[in-house]
Amino acid sequence: MASLQTIEIHAVPLTPTDFAPFGTVLFSPLPPSSTTPPLPPPSGSISANQGTALKVSDIAPVTSTYNASPSGAPAKPSMSLFSCFPRTLRTSNGQQIFDVQVLERHPFTTQTFIPLASPSTATTSPAGEAIIIVAPTLPNPPRPPPSPPTLTPYFPQLQSKNGGPPDLRNLKAFVAEPGMGVTYGVGTWHAPMVVVGQRVDYVVVQHISGRGEEDCQEVDVQGVEIVVEGTERAKL
Repeated sequence: MASLQTIEIHAVPLTPTDFAPFGTVLFSPLPPSSTTPPLPPPSGSISANQGTALKVSDIAPVTSTYNASPSGAPAKPSMSLFSCFPRTLRTSNGQQIFDVQVLERHPFTTQTFIPLASPSTATTSPAGEAIIIVAPTLPNPPRPPPSPPTLTPYFPQLQSKNGGPPDLRNLKAFVAEPGMGVTYGVGTWHAPMVVVGQRVDYVVVQHISGRGEEDCQEVDVQGVEIVVEGTERAKL
């Protein structure tokens, strides 16, 4: 685990433009009040199902680059279900804080999280939201840490064609509203899913070869705090 000075990142609303360097945002183009397909269909969509549906194609990439992996082992498409339960946030100076402990990446595949409808409850708990935490990749090979240590740790085991360790200085955090999903680009560093408020079930789509670090690489971090209280909601 890298022992680093503390940095504080404020979570901001998730938008396609801001998230573009890391992947794709998935969201419905229609307002919740829509009860019939709009006519004519909006740009980029077509009418389907005998005029009872609106189809938007190719909303996110489903990509595998396992042919460039060290082993060259084939990978298969995989669809799984993640039931993500709410995380416990830490309160500090009136702010709600999530402490990042792990970042991971999938060096040879995109990974898509598609939320299912939030489970119904008899409580007044808010619908589940997700804190999407991502970081750019440092050049490969990474630089040895200067003295004293900074936020550029040295992880030689993470060297690959997709670059080195995560760039913690430029880590970003986004608030995904209920119903929003994301596709992480190939090799994008990200935190395991962070859900607040209520459980969220996700269908997860990626490629898997079954070969350890070719499927997933992880690094432990310290001193990275995400402020999630009081975040304003995005208007897409």
